Amino acid sequence: MQSSCSAEKKAPARDTEELLDILERSRNLTGALKAMEGDMTVPAFTQCLAGYMKERGLNATGLSEAALLSRSFTYQLCSGERRPSRDIILRLALVMELSVAQAQSLLRTAQRGALYPRVLRDAVIIFALQNHMGILATDEQLLSRGLAGIL
Repeated sequence: MQSSCSAEKKAPARDTEELLDILERSRNLTGALKAMEGDMTVPAFTQCLAGYMKERGLNATGLSEAALLSRSFTYQLCSGERRPSRDIILRLALVMELSVAQAQSLLRTAQRGALYPRVLRDAVIIFALQNHMGILATDEQLLSRGLAGIL
């Protein structure tokens, strides 16, 4: 089953060099972005999140309860009114039991840093995702190693 996160990826019409050339030649950002819009294929965070929620039969209320977030905050995330922090995205990924690749996709659509296995904190989170650990167990693993918790 593919969410809108992965289903929207398509072969770009132009390669990266061509897009860089457009940006370098342009004197107007709005015009350059308009010229490139068909080549930018990353879906919005809200689309990606909605796809994963739908796959898992979750609504905003259920997601907020599972991720230990307020309902109003979760509704704002789902509507695009608020941008999530990296840790909020990771909490959502953990409670939805996303794969590492899906979590990376969700991070990318929100323009947040990818998980990097050479970073101890990220390695713990990658392990937690792979082993379907909840947010409380993940937080415990992080804190027990002297790392910043996810809550």
